[in-house]
Amino acid sequence: MPCSYNWLKEYAAGLPSPKAAAEALTMSGTEVESVTETGVSAANVVTAEVLTVVKHPNADKLSLCGVRTDKGTHSIVCGAKNMKPGDKVALAMPGAELPGGIKIKKSRIRGVESEGMMCSEHELGIKDASDGILILPPDTPLGVEIGAILGGRDALLEVSITPNRADLLSIRGVARELSAITGAAFKDKEIRVEETGATIDGLVSVSIAEGAPCGRYCARVIKGAVIGQSPAAVKARLEAAGIRSINNVVDVTNYVMLETGQPLHAFDLAKVGGGRINVRLASDGERLETIDGKARVLDPSMLVIADVNGPVALAGVMGGKASEVSDATKDILLEAAWFVPSSVRKTAKKTGLPSESSYRFERGVDIEGARAAIDMAADMIIRLAGGAVAKGVIDVCKEKQSREPVRFRVKRAESLLGTALTGAACLDIFKRLGMDAKDAGEGVLTATPPSFRVDLNCETDLIEEIARINGYDNIPPHPPVARLVTPEIPGSARFRTRAAAVLAGAGFSEVVNYSFVSRRMLELAGGGEPVEILNPLSDELSVMRQSLAPSLLGNLCYNLQRKNADVRIFEIAPVFQTRPGEKLPEERWKIAGLMHGSRYGEGWNAPGDRVDFYDCKGEVERLLGQLGAASAAFNPKGAPVFLHPGKSASIELNGANAGYIGEAHPGVNARLDLKRPVYIFELDAASIARAASPAHYSAIPRFPESARDIAFVIGESMPYEEIIRAIERLDAKLIERVSVFDVYYGEGIEPGYRSMALRIIYRSAERTLRYEEVEELHGLVGRELTSRFGAVIR
Repeated sequence: MPCSYNWLKEYAAGLPSPKAAAEALTMSGTEVESVTETGVSAANVVTAEVLTVVKHPNADKLSLCGVRTDKGTHSIVCGAKNMKPGDKVALAMPGAELPGGIKIKKSRIRGVESEGMMCSEHELGIKDASDGILILPPDTPLGVEIGAILGGRDALLEVSITPNRADLLSIRGVARELSAITGAAFKDKEIRVEETGATIDGLVSVSIAEGAPCGRYCARVIKGAVIGQSPAAVKARLEAAGIRSINNVVDVTNYVMLETGQPLHAFDLAKVGGGRINVRLASDGERLETIDGKARVLDPSMLVIADVNGPVALAGVMGGKASEVSDATKDILLEAAWFVPSSVRKTAKKTGLPSESSYRFERGVDIEGARAAIDMAADMIIRLAGGAVAKGVIDVCKEKQSREPVRFRVKRAESLLGTALTGAACLDIFKRLGMDAKDAGEGVLTATPPSFRVDLNCETDLIEEIARINGYDNIPPHPPVARLVTPEIPGSARFRTRAAAVLAGAGFSEVVNYSFVSRRMLELAGGGEPVEILNPLSDELSVMRQSLAPSLLGNLCYNLQRKNADVRIFEIAPVFQTRPGEKLPEERWKIAGLMHGSRYGEGWNAPGDRVDFYDCKGEVERLLGQLGAASAAFNPKGAPVFLHPGKSASIELNGANAGYIGEAHPGVNARLDLKRPVYIFELDAASIARAASPAHYSAIPRFPESARDIAFVIGESMPYEEIIRAIERLDAKLIERVSVFDVYYGEGIEPGYRSMALRIIYRSAERTLRYEEVEELHGLVGRELTSRFGAVIR
């Protein structure tokens, strides 16, 4: 927020230099981003009136002007074209020195004498660029130094206000803060409004509807005002704050808002239906055309200022077009109010109408400051626009705020800040900050925060104030003393860390995504009704994800767009499922991975193979084995619909579903414009943890193994895993391992069948097996295959 140094001095006498003041604010926790010298410092530049403008006799692009000051008429040669007789201008007389070292003297220009120069805002150092000379208001007196008209030399402090310090969103607030920090004397302005009009009760009435988020509403009436331009000094201060000048009445509301922090609004009283103001919530579907010319559709969450015909303003956000002050306005209804911050914030966000007013209301305006601000504005309006202020002020106050005293312990403050303090010093700081502070004895103070400090509520807040005002640099440095204790990591966190380490060791890169995705991406993974976000950042982040797969697919698309086709990524994060009858969703941690691209990476000596289902399955088996859940079963049924029906499986642990694995469905590839197969797995972390068992170690076998091979023809729909499990169950002690070493389809094998060859390792941990024992057990394997699975031994 830009703050004029000269304006600050109107409240705080004895301020240090602009740079010293900026340093003091910054060191107390309110950062000043920059200090910029502004305004006019040129001497011998006075106000003047243009009398005549004629073409230069010897130059097509120059004009010869007759310009009058209080001391006479002067001949001026000028290259600008925007002036006309009657305009008031800034005239640099001979001997003046302008910013940039330009010295003015009498000179002959194309044979005609010029006795000075009419100045532009750029030449006066007010702006970086300008299109023509500076035209002053018509009522500007002649012969006055331009610095007195435009405010003279100034400095602009660009102050960065934190969200909790709403009291600093004004000149008065910053001056009050500087006074507390530097010791400069703070003096508030005394405003006396001259009330010469009729009684206000017969002109307007105000009511606040039940349940309306409005704590206070003040109104004044000014009759017979003349709408026109504001003085140059007012315009300059508004423009320095980034606010465009509109007219003298609207400018006053903005000027007082900048000075006091209290937003105000001016209505054309003649356009307020029935002279009645009702502060209420909008009806569903009500419409209001705001000052920016756009029609807004309102809903019952929005607070409006209404007359007998309907809404005339969005409370705290923006006024209505129909009741705005125009050149034809004669009578003014002035508003100063206090609205609940959350209500203004919601309305501004819904309508997309952030404004200087809503910015202040959202952070918390001083409810006790409305009356003083409306009085200041009324007094300023009659000085700039004339008119008569009606007798009395309407002040409807629903909420009288009474702040409770906060208990402050000096010893507690010393403990937290690490510096010595005295009760007297703390008491002085509290009083400088505008608090009602008292010594309660025994090292305890009580301090009642003022109404404008909505951020002060507890002892810790007061301790922070002591640190700020006393000076952070006055706190002596002490090496920290702390006991180093290894933190206790929950078992679930250790489990997830272990899973991440296994996947990273297998060449996967971990990704971290938002927990919310778009509905379009969520639909790819199917699932039930998602958990919707009430205030999404965008449509792309509008629902909580029920699966990690959509996020991983989004990561893949991001990489493919950047020519990175070899992608192996994983994510370990929670997903959210709605629960019927429950307010909060169910949160479950998942472990998910994605594989795409070449199997071995690029290289002159690497084959160009691409990853397939079995690569992905192998990584899942490796992960489960490392986590102690090696007994997983892969069921070709039960996989999600976004996976290829013939190249996917559900993963079961101890008979319960624990996840899925598979190739993305061709329809998914088409929607995402993926040209090659993508393989995805997702596992439930809790299911794996329940099925996991500690690792078991055994000695190197003492007795030799005996290997036998068996080949057979079997239906191709029979799962390999079921065959292996059946063989292992025949004799768990003597059958050590079963593995497939050949699968054959083709000539000599009927369609729908396949030939498989298994190698079975037999071994006893207690003795060497005899040939006869191995043969008998191997024969049992053959009979099991034929009787149970209908296999034909080859």
